[in-house]
Amino acid sequence: MNFRTPLSALFPGTSGRLLTALVDHHTTDADAPLTLDELSKNAAVTSSQLEAALFRLGLLGLIAPRRKGDAVRLVAGHIAWAALRELTDLRGRVIDTVRERARAHLAPAPEFLALNGAVIEGTASHPADVLELIVVPPTPTPTDWPDQLTALAAQLSRDLGNVVVPRLTHDVREAEAMGGRNAVRVFPL
Repeated sequence: MNFRTPLSALFPGTSGRLLTALVDHHTTDADAPLTLDELSKNAAVTSSQLEAALFRLGLLGLIAPRRKGDAVRLVAGHIAWAALRELTDLRGRVIDTVRERARAHLAPAPEFLALNGAVIEGTASHPADVLELIVVPPTPTPTDWPDQLTALAAQLSRDLGNVVVPRLTHDVREAEAMGGRNAVRVFPL
C-alpha cells in the first residue's frame, strides 16, 4: 500500500491527484474558493484535465455547481470528505488495526509492542516498505506464542498490503532503543 499518497494510489492519474489537492484544501480552509490556477498547480493537472474531473466531482455533489472556468467551491459538509480525509492519513487506522489484531491473536498479550518503519511514519510508497513490530514477549512465554506472533505478522501483511516484520527483544529498554523516537507504542497503553 502507498501510505505516502494513498488517494493517488487508489485513484490513479488525474482523479487521485485532484482528490488529494481538494482534501488538503478541505482540511485547511473548506469554505474558501479555490481558483483553477491554484488547483491546477496543487494537483499537477492541466486545465483541460481539470475541467473534466471537476465535472465528475460536481455530479457526486463534492463541489458546488459551477460554470466552466469558475473557481471551485467545496460542499464542505458533504459526507464523503471525512472518509477521503481519513484515507489521506491512515496512521491512526494502522495503530488501531495492529492493537485489535494483537489482542485477538496473541494470548497472553505481549509485555511491550511498538510499531516502527515506513508504514507507521506514513512514508511507505511500495508494498515492500516495512512495518516493524517491536515485541517483548510475555513472561512466561507459552511455547506456541512465537507461532501466534508469526501468524499475526502474516495477517497484518495481508491486511495492510505491506510487509510486516516482528522483531523480538528481551526487555522494554531494549525494545525502546530498537524503535527509537519514531516508534509508536501499542502495548501497554
